[in-house]
Amino acid sequence: MKSRILPVLVIVLGLTVIGGGLAIHEWSSQSLVEPVADSKPVEKTTPMPTKAPEMAETPTTPPPPGETPDQVALLETPAPPPPVAKIPIPTPPPPANSIVNRILVEKKARRLTLFRGNTPVKTYAIALGRQPEGHKQFEGDNKTPEGRYVIDSRKKNSSFHRALHISYPSPRDVAFAAGQKKSAGGNIMIHGLPNGMGSLGPLHRLRDWTAGCIAVTNAEIEEIWRVVPDGTPIEIRP
Repeated sequence: MKSRILPVLVIVLGLTVIGGGLAIHEWSSQSLVEPVADSKPVEKTTPMPTKAPEMAETPTTPPPPGETPDQVALLETPAPPPPVAKIPIPTPPPPANSIVNRILVEKKARRLTLFRGNTPVKTYAIALGRQPEGHKQFEGDNKTPEGRYVIDSRKKNSSFHRALHISYPSPRDVAFAAGQKKSAGGNIMIHGLPNGMGSLGPLHRLRDWTAGCIAVTNAEIEEIWRVVPDGTPIEIRP
């Protein structure tokens, strides 16, 4: 009987030892693995870069097709109007028996003034040559002369309604043009409107249109013709 019990005890004891060893192995494995997982350092993530302030701005509305920004800006800037003579305050014509002794023309102001001594008698708005800036130097340059001249003659019947001739070119003007092997031109006058176009009236002053002369309305040249004798000095300023 004892011989049978002893082997059984050995087997039970062996199984107990083996089971305890397995339990110890399992516990030790868990204690080694779990702390490693919990103590694993958290990786630092680099934040995504934000948009630069200039990139975050609200985009501007693109110009219409076919137009560049410069063109749009140009369209918003109106072109300057052509020079228009300032209309003087209406004044009565010079007295019937009055005679003036000086004429002043101010090109930039588009203004002709008649003087008796130092007293202005009447002022007229005028139109000039098609190239109004600068002194006339050559034939065909469409400029109105500048300087001191005289009214040296008159034409009652011409291509325009009456005309007072100005003594351009002076000897100095002729010499300068000759030095350039050109003609100084001439036939510069104070005149009315072309024959048959008198009804245009003050509208002729909307732009400079002569070949270098000084133009007024037909009614105005009648007044000037009457009070300006031949030999009257005329000064034409820029």
